[in-house]
Amino acid sequence: MSTQQTEVLHLPSEINYECTGCGKCCGGWSVPMTQDDYERISEVNWGAHDASLGLQSLFRELKPYESAGTPYTHAIKEGGDGHCPFLKDNLCFIHSKNGSTFKPSICQLFPYCFNETPSGVYATVSFVSMGVVNNSGKSLDEQRGYLETKLKEFKTLYPNHHPNWSNLKLAVDKQLSWDEYLEIEKEMLALWAQRDKPLDDRFLEISDLLVARFKGSAPPATSKVGRLKPLDKHLLMALHKIYFPSKKLKRGEVDFTAGRFSSQIILESFYPGLKLKSIGSFHDFEALSKIDFPKDHDVEDLIYRYFLSRIFGKLYFGAGFGQLSLITGFHHLVAMYVLLKANAKILAQERGAPGPSYVDVVQSVRTLEKRLGETALGGYGAAIMELLLFSPGRMRRFISNT
Repeated sequence: MSTQQTEVLHLPSEINYECTGCGKCCGGWSVPMTQDDYERISEVNWGAHDASLGLQSLFRELKPYESAGTPYTHAIKEGGDGHCPFLKDNLCFIHSKNGSTFKPSICQLFPYCFNETPSGVYATVSFVSMGVVNNSGKSLDEQRGYLETKLKEFKTLYPNHHPNWSNLKLAVDKQLSWDEYLEIEKEMLALWAQRDKPLDDRFLEISDLLVARFKGSAPPATSKVGRLKPLDKHLLMALHKIYFPSKKLKRGEVDFTAGRFSSQIILESFYPGLKLKSIGSFHDFEALSKIDFPKDHDVEDLIYRYFLSRIFGKLYFGAGFGQLSLITGFHHLVAMYVLLKANAKILAQERGAPGPSYVDVVQSVRTLEKRLGETALGGYGAAIMELLLFSPGRMRRFISNT
């Protein structure tokens, strides 16, 4: 990949970001630090600035499975309330005392994400951020100068980040060139931008587009979709366990490399005598399907922007996610959409509400975004995904029954 190619920075026009100072981004995880970050920040006597910081252990060394494949060596420990101990009155104490460039590198970059491809670098933002969720501030394409600075910081932090896009596939047995992909993506984004159509229909129309490319003809009209099959249920339950865990998980505890996903799918899917394992309320698909999902502008706009970011940023197939084929990678997004809606319904059930609110959807989006960032898709897991998520009929059953 040439230097000229990687210097082209592509920015989405419908996604905004400005920090709202809510402090919600600074909780739920241990902030990773490079060795330079650790040495710089740990040398400060923080207790002299704030007595509470002198009464606790602030840093820890990362375990091998946490640091593998990353530039990070240490982390800031979570405080007793689950937030970074340096979060004071919803502001970063490190920033306030020593300036923005003194913060851990990852905090300086957050929520910006950069993905290098053969046609340049595509910038997006993390939907863990409430500023991103609420579409606050200016659009990213109006922040080009600032994002070019952030891209330089990203390259400094990840000098060896050069994703391999050389083996793109439309499906497992059908190769795809990058230029061919870009032409297909234009059609995908045009379909996704049809805001007058229901989200369900847009997902299915894109699926039909991709399958037609694969088969050489449009798929036949489907008049009867049918109910979820046992394999469909097991697959959704396994994915729900990964992306919406019932307890807090450590990085790598339940992901596609640990083998638990693959073994659970294989055992539960191909041995029909096994009993479905309940995950919260997620086992009762029929009951969930009867709960109305809000037809609200803010909810639809959030979901629209979230999946637009995934598609524009190339974060769902190939080097963007587990080297999945384009069809399977998009169908994985369909499954994420279904799980997101189902999880929002579960959250509503848990608080006794008749249906999900915008807040339930926001919580589900932020949880999904965080888990996608933590989940590693190994070769064996990718093969299972190709086997189980390629089917367009399964995607129709997913959407129609949940």
